[in-house]
Amino acid sequence: MKRWLIFFLFLSSRALCQQLAEGTIVDSETRKPVPFASIGIVGTSKGTSSNVNGQFSLSVTEPFSLKITCVGYESAIVNSVAVVALIELKPAVTQLNAIVILSKPIKAKAILQKAFANISKNYESQPFLQKFFYRHYCKEDNTYGRLIEASVDVWKNQGYRSQQHSAGEKEGIRVTQLRRSLDKTEMAQGHEPIAVGNILQADIVGYQTAERSTHLSFYTDVSNLKTDLESYSFTGLGITSYDGKEVYQISYSYKKDSALMTSGSYLEMAKATGTLYITTDTYAFIKSEEIKSYGKNTIHTSAYYQKFGDKYYPYHFIRDGESQTSDSGKHVVHIELMAVEIRKGAEEKFTGHLPGRDELLNIPYDSSFWASSTMLKTTPLEDEIIRDLGGGASLDSQFDHYHQYEINIRDGGKNGEEKFNWFLADSKGHRILYLIFWRSDFQPYLAELELAKRLHLQYQTKITFVFLSLDDDEAIWQQAVQRFNLNTNGLINYRIGSHSKLTKSLKLEALPSFVLIPRNGEMFDVEAKRPSNPGLHEDFEMLLK
Repeated sequence: MKRWLIFFLFLSSRALCQQLAEGTIVDSETRKPVPFASIGIVGTSKGTSSNVNGQFSLSVTEPFSLKITCVGYESAIVNSVAVVALIELKPAVTQLNAIVILSKPIKAKAILQKAFANISKNYESQPFLQKFFYRHYCKEDNTYGRLIEASVDVWKNQGYRSQQHSAGEKEGIRVTQLRRSLDKTEMAQGHEPIAVGNILQADIVGYQTAERSTHLSFYTDVSNLKTDLESYSFTGLGITSYDGKEVYQISYSYKKDSALMTSGSYLEMAKATGTLYITTDTYAFIKSEEIKSYGKNTIHTSAYYQKFGDKYYPYHFIRDGESQTSDSGKHVVHIELMAVEIRKGAEEKFTGHLPGRDELLNIPYDSSFWASSTMLKTTPLEDEIIRDLGGGASLDSQFDHYHQYEINIRDGGKNGEEKFNWFLADSKGHRILYLIFWRSDFQPYLAELELAKRLHLQYQTKITFVFLSLDDDEAIWQQAVQRFNLNTNGLINYRIGSHSKLTKSLKLEALPSFVLIPRNGEMFDVEAKRPSNPGLHEDFEMLLK
């Protein structure tokens, strides 16, 4: 298996001896892995996290000291590669609510209010830069359909002086490196290009909803704990430990919510339960977990914080979601954002926003960066993704292919026929194509194009619709595409011109013309049925079988 290295440990002196420290963190009593522990290089703001299997990997320079911290465990210091290989954390003693110190019950709600009130004291209130590693993958049923990894910088322009309501509102965000696979999921057209904003908003310290609401929204990415405090019930579970400090453990749940229907019955609304970990001395959030559900859909969000200097900073956000697809299948999404370095100083400031699809495409794929950088230690996930997404092709090959694919399906007005020929060759073996040949003076057959768009919405996860324009004037073509929304919902457009070799080879004589190409790409139905012909559905279904 190819070894993935993480990107955050570029050491100041190349002359020093640099080596890779890899290890696994386990519970000293149960011998089970300890996931999402913080591993920091003492004396620096650099570090990593353990993965779900307790594994981690980072570059160190001799001599070094690593500090490992995790809620519910005593902290550990290691300074030898040999010791790093297997690190045992000793569980901290948890005091249950019934036997807390002085027999005073935990006043959960009051503690949470103090935690929100003390954010500006416990967290950095001055501007700072935080560098993150981002990983995002999707599965449908048991098959991986999408993978994105990125290097992300976030400039907190006001630190944690005030809470925000959405990512990018008062901070700069930039993606400096990116690699990804093609999106083969059924929900591909609905996916945002990159979900950095979604996972940033797992930070309950930095983000809370703006206004009180009458019902809990399943779909909002921002916590409403502070805003809708009265809508929750809280219970003090006891006191545990984190990095030598006592920590309150508080559970919460959204009070039962339902809506009265016209039939007289009640419709169950979204639900939320979670656990908060708050220090007993300064009332700092050091961990939060929440499970939100609505019907058969669930979202599990976790946030972890660690202390650097005299302030706390986030070091790991995780969001797992599960929802039903249109055919009663299961769509699973996993997003992680792991902090790898903190930097301060005016020279680190930048302005930026959440990048769109075209901006991401302009980030060149740099294979050397990914071959020599550091990121969250992988799990057996890598082998499954290679199998499901690439048919055995390496991840580097898949990411390079994605970049070529995006270039060839965008801006089809320039070298349109050349790009279409690439797309045609790339489709052979795994895409069914329905080609629509048209021109900007298409008013006589406008209804056919509109019906083609509707068919695309019905079959978009199974059949690829491609509009091929015979216009010679690029500006006129672009105006027509914009005016009639031929570039929305994943439709692919190319301008091949009136002198196209393709139209001559297919002997197309009139417009509109429709061509159907099966997956094997070896036979063209040059007299395919029009979108208005009900028999086209039968042809589609036959090819799909």
